[in-house]
Amino acid sequence: MAIVCMVKTGNISSETRLNSSFPEHCTNHMDDQNSIENAEFDWDKSTQTKLLSSFFYGFICTQIIGGWLSDTYGGRRFFGVALIIAGIASLVTPVCARTSVNAVFVVRVILGLSSGLVLPSGNSIIGRWAPIMEKSKLTSFAYLGGFTVVWAIAWFLCIRDTPDINQWISKEELNYIKSSIQFDTSKRTAVVPWCQIAKNPPFLAILVARFCVNWVLYALVTSIPTFMKTVLTYDIQSVSFVGSGVFLIGTGFTSCEDREIAVVLLSLAFLFNGFHNAGCLVNNIDIGQKYAGTLLGLTNTLAIFPGMVAPIVTGILTPNDTAEEWRNMFYVCAGVCLLGTVVYGCFASGEVQEWAKDETEINFEKPENNEKIENTKF
Repeated sequence: MAIVCMVKTGNISSETRLNSSFPEHCTNHMDDQNSIENAEFDWDKSTQTKLLSSFFYGFICTQIIGGWLSDTYGGRRFFGVALIIAGIASLVTPVCARTSVNAVFVVRVILGLSSGLVLPSGNSIIGRWAPIMEKSKLTSFAYLGGFTVVWAIAWFLCIRDTPDINQWISKEELNYIKSSIQFDTSKRTAVVPWCQIAKNPPFLAILVARFCVNWVLYALVTSIPTFMKTVLTYDIQSVSFVGSGVFLIGTGFTSCEDREIAVVLLSLAFLFNGFHNAGCLVNNIDIGQKYAGTLLGLTNTLAIFPGMVAPIVTGILTPNDTAEEWRNMFYVCAGVCLLGTVVYGCFASGEVQEWAKDETEINFEKPENNEKIENTKF
């Protein structure tokens, strides 16, 4: 959304409009919109797609190593430091944008490198803290913006790598957490069974699902603001929405005449895409708790490729930003959704895999008076 507001919109030629499906009053509205353009930067579409992709060049480099380090040494420090760096990078982006395009490219790569540590280290911590029935709830939080730096300070003060070394946890709560986790959280993770993981069907199902989910997510996040401005002719500064497959196909058949319907369909696409946070995203913890950080690093490495490729593919499919060209982009996204659904539905599992279990059974004390701790607040 930000890059659409920052960059001047290129004029669509009269020939392009005559050969497209834009109604006349839509193109007139686009003329009015272009005439009041006050954007600061004159970057062409190729430059914009490269800047959008640059984040993922860094993001892909720290996934596996971040997950392994977090599983081995604890994710608290990696998570906190990564957020501080990401917050600073976000704050200096406007200054870099006014300096040069190359400076923006570099700072977005740095932002990607730091952000790449967040998900694997966070997943590693959740794998050691979350009781089985509460993983999806704890995975649904997100942290954004310049407040990241302030929030990271609170993180270091309050969070510990495992419940065993937390100074505020009660004995009953500790036993409640550990009774549902099938490995000893007080010990460092041993050698990662790379070969067994690579041949495991449930893990491969997560891998494919994450790739497909992220293709749709990154295609929408990086391209929809442009679609809404060029095809639906929205004043992008007045648009605020939160938003899979069937809704994306429907969106491809909308125009500026029924742009409210397009916004509803896009919102539904985002809504259903977001369900993966409680599904395949948290599934790494289900199948391999003690390797949760490493598993997410592996799946996220493949899942990041769409972030680098999807904006470029969208740019190739929509050179003139016509409704027909954007329709093809939505067809591609819908097909990717279908592929991920079929593969994940056939091979996914919610059971801890044999390679992720401890060799010896762990016995933990039960809470006194056989009381259960329910609805624990964190």
